[in-house]
Amino acid sequence: MIKYALLAVQFLVFSVFFGCSSADKPLKQNQSITLKTIDGGMVTLKKTADGFTYNDKSLLLVFFTTACTPCNAQIPHLNNLQNRYKNDLDIISVILENKPLDEVQNFTAGKSVDFTVALDKNSFKLSSTLGNVTSIPYMVIYNKNGEYVTDYTGAIPEEMMEADLKRIF
Repeated sequence: MIKYALLAVQFLVFSVFFGCSSADKPLKQNQSITLKTIDGGMVTLKKTADGFTYNDKSLLLVFFTTACTPCNAQIPHLNNLQNRYKNDLDIISVILENKPLDEVQNFTAGKSVDFTVALDKNSFKLSSTLGNVTSIPYMVIYNKNGEYVTDYTGAIPEEMMEADLKRIF
């Protein structure tokens, strides 16, 4: 009986200190979210009725982890797209793991990443706004007006992403 009482107390304490917080609630229209980038910058995304706006360009959000093999395989393709469409597209990669900054900086330097990489506790709030990203890599495209275009789960051929991007440029 004492064992169950102790478990109940532990559960209550855990729930009070580590339960759902307002920080994890999805964003509402016209709210913004700011993410720290690994180069010391910040990106601020504004929630629209159907997606996000950023820098008056189309946006490709990429959710990944450094240990994800398909995520790593996408990096050269994302680099190509970022370089080819730099005037019309911003790619922001959102890391969904708690890693030290220097470890992520070393990872991206070793992979020669040419797009923005965000490492921030707000990454999980952004994931929540999209319905909780559960599979990675997960990528979603928004046009420059912040309207949803399409999304992908898993490794996707560069040509497929490019075909979807050409529809909005």
